[in-house]
Amino acid sequence: MSEQRNVPCGLCRYQHKRHDLSCEFGQYFPINRLREIESASKFFGMANLLRLMRGAEPSQRQVMANSILREAQMWANDPIHGALGHILTLSSHIKSVGRELKLVNAMLAHCSHQATPQIATTVQDNLVASSSNPAQSSTVASQEKEGAAEEKDAEVKRKNGKRKH
Repeated sequence: MSEQRNVPCGLCRYQHKRHDLSCEFGQYFPINRLREIESASKFFGMANLLRLMRGAEPSQRQVMANSILREAQMWANDPIHGALGHILTLSSHIKSVGRELKLVNAMLAHCSHQATPQIATTVQDNLVASSSNPAQSSTVASQEKEGAAEEKDAEVKRKNGKRKH
């Protein structure tokens, strides 16, 4: 564990301080996020950053550190509006996607109402097309012939049965 403590945290590295066991925020600001820590220090100031971290409850410090670094990154990306600009962009995107969803649902409802009569027509068209196909029509024709022959046999048996009585 002492080997891990010898590697300076992002805050100690940024402040050019020696990292030791007394560093209370080292675990929340790892060295691999040094660029974000620099942005946070630039936009909020190191004193304010440390004051915010000390004001947070120990169970909430990781959330606070992530929030500070994220907001600093938003300010770096949009120096005029910061996080508000990001929120407004996301809000407008959500509204446009909502409008698009309504349009797609309306088109779907319209298509489903028109598709119901077309399904019956499509089934009939498929039957006609399959009967025009020679391979399928011979199968259908032979089945029809067999059915007609069976009906004829049944009719002959009925007539013969009536004559006997």
